[in-house]
Amino acid sequence: MSNINASVGRKIRSLRKAKNYTQDELGDLIDLEQSYLGRIERGEINITLGTLSRISDALQINPSQLLETNSDYSDKVKNDTMKKIDTLLYSLDNSELQIVHRLLKEALALRNT
Repeated sequence: MSNINASVGRKIRSLRKAKNYTQDELGDLIDLEQSYLGRIERGEINITLGTLSRISDALQINPSQLLETNSDYSDKVKNDTMKKIDTLLYSLDNSELQIVHRLLKEALALRNT
């Protein structure tokens, strides 16, 4: 597995999850089998520029973003997601924020079970 394949695959997986797509859903959008998409995300195969373009279109990004070798890429995705969450939470009043906090804590606790 080459480093570029692994890097591109990780970025695709991260962006797919940020868009709340399953592999099946993204695969359906771009007419690609889920198992093939899984191999791409694991960096097991080379993909064509056409496939790279279809994936980036579905994820609403520039194809060059998938080829970036910047190690800060995952931080950028995380920061972008945090900004989206912050924007959603900003309009809530204190009681609504407390409810969201409790729900988030409970959801994250489920992750560890």
